[in-house]
Amino acid sequence: MEFIHGAFRRNNPNAFFLIRKSENLLKNLPEKYNDKFRDKDELSQKQVKELKSQLSEIISPEQIFSYDCSYNGLDSSTGRERVKIDGLQEFEERTKSFLSEAIRKWYPENFNEDNSINIEEKEMNTFLLNKTQYYIDRSDEYSTLFKYITGDHKDFMLIKDKLETEPDKRNSQPLMALSSQPGGGKTMLLAKFVLDIEEKMKDKAIIYCYFAEGTYQDGSHFILTNLQLKLLKYLDDNNIKSPKTNERFHFGDDTFLEDAVAAIPIPIIIIVDGLEKGDLHHKRNYKNEFPFLWLSSLLSNHTYIIISTELNSNLYQTIRNYSHYVLEPKLLTSEQRSSYIDMFFHSFNKILESEQKSLLIDNKGGEHPIYLSYVCENLRQFGDYSLVTKRLKTYPSTLDDLLNFLLNEAYEIIDNRPLTDAFFKLLLISDIGLIESDMVNILQHYLNRNIDENNRIDVNQMIWAILRRHVKIFLDTTWIIGSQYIIFRDSSIEKLLRQRCLKDDANEIRTLHAFMAEFYRKYSSMKDIATSRVLYHYEQGHLYQELVTYLGSLEGRIVARHDRENYLRRRRCTNTLGSVDTIDNQRAYACNVCAKKLKLALFMMQKSPCIICSKHIPPATSTEIPLEKREARLCQKHGTNDYSQNFQCIFCKKLQPTPTGESSTSGRDPLPLYICCECWLAGGGTESHCSGFALD
Repeated sequence: MEFIHGAFRRNNPNAFFLIRKSENLLKNLPEKYNDKFRDKDELSQKQVKELKSQLSEIISPEQIFSYDCSYNGLDSSTGRERVKIDGLQEFEERTKSFLSEAIRKWYPENFNEDNSINIEEKEMNTFLLNKTQYYIDRSDEYSTLFKYITGDHKDFMLIKDKLETEPDKRNSQPLMALSSQPGGGKTMLLAKFVLDIEEKMKDKAIIYCYFAEGTYQDGSHFILTNLQLKLLKYLDDNNIKSPKTNERFHFGDDTFLEDAVAAIPIPIIIIVDGLEKGDLHHKRNYKNEFPFLWLSSLLSNHTYIIISTELNSNLYQTIRNYSHYVLEPKLLTSEQRSSYIDMFFHSFNKILESEQKSLLIDNKGGEHPIYLSYVCENLRQFGDYSLVTKRLKTYPSTLDDLLNFLLNEAYEIIDNRPLTDAFFKLLLISDIGLIESDMVNILQHYLNRNIDENNRIDVNQMIWAILRRHVKIFLDTTWIIGSQYIIFRDSSIEKLLRQRCLKDDANEIRTLHAFMAEFYRKYSSMKDIATSRVLYHYEQGHLYQELVTYLGSLEGRIVARHDRENYLRRRRCTNTLGSVDTIDNQRAYACNVCAKKLKLALFMMQKSPCIICSKHIPPATSTEIPLEKREARLCQKHGTNDYSQNFQCIFCKKLQPTPTGESSTSGRDPLPLYICCECWLAGGGTESHCSGFALD
């Protein structure tokens, strides 16, 4: 088919012109199909003819290919009449060859061969580069951040801790809160700042950054562990030994973090962005998360911590409990908006006319970086250059109105509300995004979950490609453990879609989480991360019985220990136990069948795994910790009403006769269960608490 409209880019190295050199195709073509292969407008025909005559003078010969093809009848085998064309084999080969070579130029074979410590650093660097490709110069805000990390902040306005509960560390550096409304450009600013200081301060400071959308979200455990590993590497590389032992630092020591921070002689810069991701209702308790839970160990006169936050959010209120500075990015000036517009369109070899540019600059919504980026991206995709001026006049002046405007258009073009709603809903309930390679499979299973085989809805790669094309303006991608994930572009569109699609319907949200947990258990192509996704969706859907059952099953034995302990400790019963071996303090057992099935001790060299975190506990002869502190015990609610006669297996829930002895060598007797010291302490420590799980 001949093109009718197009943007001609003289210097585009990736442009490939495929020119039909004869009229063989049109000779025998039924007249009703002529318009599909040639523009009937005479002016357009003249324009195409003129372009063909001049093309070889302005474009490299390697970027032009003349081909021929012929008509070979009509085909109705698919239920829709189509024109059959012969002679396109060389057309296909040349096109594939050109595109393959263009991709190789951008992504050479050694693309992944660098000196990064691990895959997370590579993925984070890719994320930062993506976020800063259209960086808006914000010299005032940038200068403030740089002054802070270099200690030049005596003239900053210090906000004292609200509750005067700050850790008692004199001369420690206050926190820095980068705060604005959603879409204020916080992530872009911090991403540029990180890239710059990693270059400027290389070997002069330890720089640790965490962007929630730029790497795998495994909560505070992930952030803390990676920070500690970075500190340990510096200590080992510089042969710095512990002043307490005069030996190398040990990662597992209880005081490792505080001791490491004190021993490191150079600045430690910690930058955290996106902690609020997913916390749309501001219900999370940030004082129990990174960095606040470990501030007493982190704070020092050479530790600088920058945290981005939305104004008046729950995270912002938590920061107010500590001495801190606040930096609020200013609204974009006309000059900054103009610079962004020029930079954006220049990258696509496009330019706005003076009137068009003025319309965009004068739109009050352009004061906000995210608004400006949405409009520019939408204009780029709009296509019809002759209507750009008219298009610019239709854009609303607020971000919410703009997003609703763009969403309404997308829904109208796609014309498949069930498919579009399904995609947005499933993406909304995921905290880290959805694996792109799984998307067809996810949508196929979701849309057909309640449909019989005869009426199944087909979702294939083409349908997914069309959907993605029309909603991509609202999306971004990130890499997690080598896989590409689809995420929302920013929190503004996420909040708006949550209101439009989910409407805080608790039952629907529960159903969506149940579906995703089932999908990750049975159908996901990424088995290495599926277990953590199952746990997340069970917990978020309040499917606590399913969560505990899964972790107690053979399938759930592969769950990482820290995941197991985090999820199960949160579900642990808080009831304090009464006198030992009464109805209010019952011994927890596994029946003989479940013990064998799960390969528990006595079947594992006399070691019992903790029923909460699965850590192996030393045998009963150990004198490290008093035995009674490791016994798993139950309150009446999670035990039985006739404990003197029967016990309930903690796994299969079947009643069994209560054993009369503490233990037995018989392979048929029930197995007494234990919890490790850490889980015992986590349950209350000084008082014995029930080891059952609250499922309501």
